[in-house]
Amino acid sequence: MVTLETHQSQELQVPSSDPGPSLDPSLDPSLDPSLNLNQVLDPSLDLNQDSGPNAITVLTLLDKLVLMLDTVQRDQHNMEVHQVQMESVVRGIQADMTKLSKSHSHTANTVSKLLDKSKKLSVTMKEVRAQMEKQGAQVKKLEANHAHLIDRNQFRVLIFQVIYSTYYPPIMPYYPILPHTQPPTPSNNAK
Repeated sequence: MVTLETHQSQELQVPSSDPGPSLDPSLDPSLDPSLNLNQVLDPSLDLNQDSGPNAITVLTLLDKLVLMLDTVQRDQHNMEVHQVQMESVVRGIQADMTKLSKSHSHTANTVSKLLDKSKKLSVTMKEVRAQMEKQGAQVKKLEANHAHLIDRNQFRVLIFQVIYSTYYPPIMPYYPILPHTQPPTPSNNAK
């Protein structure tokens, strides 16, 4: 922000009343280079002495003020346009961030499911490996028994067949049926 003190310390070039001559004080004797803003704003300055340069100085100051206001308005308009553009860019970034967040949550969910499946598969693989090791130990034991039997040369193959009782009726014991006769009594034989 520009303060009044910096403006007061600046020297002003006062243009002449006719537009033809240049603004250089050495070429135009009506311009007073020793006149500065302190003298213009000083209330003790006598305005009745020479009112020409004071009016020109005021007009110059007003022109500069108008130019500064125009510049400020133009800059403000440019800043507003830039702000609108920035808002649209920020909205686009927010939309992209929302999409990215949704995609990230979906990806995290998928990765979590894959990790669960991987853990289950790992457990299954450990169980299968344990069973395979157990079967391998049993096979080695059988191979050792087989090698021992071959070394002793007592290897015999037994083939047998199981016949189930459902194919043939069970064999019942045979008891002959005898007629009813009375067994001899010991008293009849003695007579």
